[in-house]
Amino acid sequence: MRSAVSASKNVTGSAPMFDALSYGARRFANRSAVVTGAGQGIGRAAALRLGAEGARVLVVDRHVEGAERVVAELRAASIDAHAAHDDIGSAEGAQRLASAAEELFGAVDVLVNCVGGSRHGPKLAWDYTADEIRSNIDANLWTTLWCCWAFLPGMVKRGRGAVVNVGSNSPKGTMRFPYAAAKGGVFAITTSLALETAKLGVRVNAIAPHWTVSEDKMIDRLGRTVAPGALGVSEETAQRHLSNIPMGRPGRPEEQAAAIAFLASEDASFITGQIISVGGGAYV
Repeated sequence: MRSAVSASKNVTGSAPMFDALSYGARRFANRSAVVTGAGQGIGRAAALRLGAEGARVLVVDRHVEGAERVVAELRAASIDAHAAHDDIGSAEGAQRLASAAEELFGAVDVLVNCVGGSRHGPKLAWDYTADEIRSNIDANLWTTLWCCWAFLPGMVKRGRGAVVNVGSNSPKGTMRFPYAAAKGGVFAITTSLALETAKLGVRVNAIAPHWTVSEDKMIDRLGRTVAPGALGVSEETAQRHLSNIPMGRPGRPEEQAAAIAFLASEDASFITGQIISVGGGAYV
């Protein structure tokens, strides 16, 4: 089965509001990047940042409208961008995506594993149902594991590549037991693979975002349509998050994307196996 890579038409119109910090930077000129979960939020910000710095970008998201929106934004700024909608929670889906990306770009230089998010909480660990636990593991652990597994052979063969996984501060938090377990697994994937690839030209790092507010959401983590600008959490949950952030405010997707771009770039050429908390002073 072929990966569902779209052939979106070029669009005209005003370019998206790229992060001003990326103006003039060309760290990814002549490079290709695959960003999963790129239809909104941190994934979208990462795709825009990498594209603004010269990358050709494959925007991966099962939400077709979200992915197509980001492709349109990138193409409006004359950035080479394409969309893919495969299920990367399975080995077969991740392999199809890797094959499609290789066919599209010839080589994949950067992989950003951003798909995921906490589901069915917050609540005490024993209040989650078995299906809710599986849902968190499937969306956050398997998607990262399978994509690393599928994309690394090509990077290792060429002797170059950078993987940036998106974790969370949840492993040191509460009320998100299955999500914390999955993101703890993402950290283990990061540190283990970094050691395996350290002498093979590939770097593997991760960021650990704390609560980050995205005003561009089209759907929630269960695929339900949300109102524009919705926080996605209750006021009670928002206050609990803020109490754990020393800077006293939520993060912005662009701040997470800046850390992702740094780790993916040659500015981080001597950095691998690291987990950088982007959490306003919180740490993992």
